Amino acid sequence: MSQKALVLQALKKGQKITPLDALKRGMGMRLGAHIHKLRQQGYDIRRNMVKRGPSRVAQYYLAG
Repeated sequence: MSQKALVLQALKKGQKITPLDALKRGMGMRLGAHIHKLRQQGYDIRRNMVKRGPSRVAQYYLAG
């Protein structure tokens, strides 16, 4: 299964994904690129900026 397919599968299950989550779960280091391609395919993927320690990171989820 491709990394993009793994991202889509997790989002369809209602999971929220950060870049670090994606890396730990074998989805690669290019979560933003996978999200961009999925959005181009028509998926309504939203982003929240969440605080992780001293930083803020993107957390993606499928709307609906």
